[in-house]
Amino acid sequence: MRLFLNVTTGLFILAVVFIGTVTHARLPDFEANQDERALSNPSYVLGQYWFRKLNGSQALIDFPPAYDYLKEAISYILPQTSLYNTTVEMTLLNSAKSNAFVMPGNHLYLYSDIMEMITSEDMLMGLLAHEIAHLDLRHYERQSQHSGEERQKTFIMLGAGIAAALAGADADATTALWLGGIANQAENTLTYSRNQEQEADRRGRDYLIDAQIAPQGMSQLFQAFFKQALGRPKVEFLSTHPSPESRMTDTFRIDSKDTILSRTEQSDFHYFRASVLAYRAGIEESPFTYLDQHIQDIDAKWFAKALLSYLNQSPERSLAFLTKIKTHNPFIDYIQALSYLAVDQKNNSSTIVQKRLDIDPNNFLFVSVRQTTHFNPFTTP
Repeated sequence: MRLFLNVTTGLFILAVVFIGTVTHARLPDFEANQDERALSNPSYVLGQYWFRKLNGSQALIDFPPAYDYLKEAISYILPQTSLYNTTVEMTLLNSAKSNAFVMPGNHLYLYSDIMEMITSEDMLMGLLAHEIAHLDLRHYERQSQHSGEERQKTFIMLGAGIAAALAGADADATTALWLGGIANQAENTLTYSRNQEQEADRRGRDYLIDAQIAPQGMSQLFQAFFKQALGRPKVEFLSTHPSPESRMTDTFRIDSKDTILSRTEQSDFHYFRASVLAYRAGIEESPFTYLDQHIQDIDAKWFAKALLSYLNQSPERSLAFLTKIKTHNPFIDYIQALSYLAVDQKNNSSTIVQKRLDIDPNNFLFVSVRQTTHFNPFTTP
């Protein structure tokens, strides 16, 4: 009994000291750092670390036309936010997992597999609006501060458990206090995260309406999530995200507003989706079968197969697929120019590049191709 008292007394003193230290320690004041891209901003430093780490990984999708399309897409959403004058860094990652997330410092990541579910531009805009809302609402900073507060509550509950043991409370009561502190932190953290997801859903929907983009795309996105979740456990309180059913119900509960789509011109969405899925197909055993299953638009499918062939260092096969396409856009012209360059048909490559530059002399995408016409990307210096 004396040994038990000595041990618990020591633990109690340690807990009190630790609680006091945490309570009085100065956590980073995230809200005080208004400059998102300053080295004094811990959020930006953390975001830059992961941005550089992920961009240096083999999973990186390095296809410039896809990034140009994404930049244009979010340019319709950012003016509706407080991020309008900031730079949002975007990264596409090749993965067999469906995910999209943001990191502090205004970094946005999309996994290639998620484009299996996103079959329309409205759905993509719904996803982008949701993720940008996380950045605009500073959810990472708020989550960090909330987690610190919850840790303090947990330490207090642990201290109460030790105090109860010293006071002679029975083992069950003491254990309940200890476990209660841990469970309280876990449940509050999950609830807080789910509330953030719901807040991002609603704010993102407002962005779409303000940008005159059909908000129904967000509802369609949640319907796709719901179909993917069929047959899986749907226990909402065990997840940091609300269940797909709850998110659909929430979006339908908000009154719809009539909107006039501002993006009336021909969109390159199908080619953006095809380019991302071409990378995704590369990690499948039967990549061309994968593309046949997931891409319905015929020209976009030929383009995806051409890009996949080019990535597999078969530019001749890439050009064969491209001849089946009768239309032209930056995606098609870019891979065709590179493929001609790879088979030493520099004149054909230059002709395609020049036509693009005649339309837009400052098009950096094709200016960069013109600057590389002196070398074959598939030869070793």
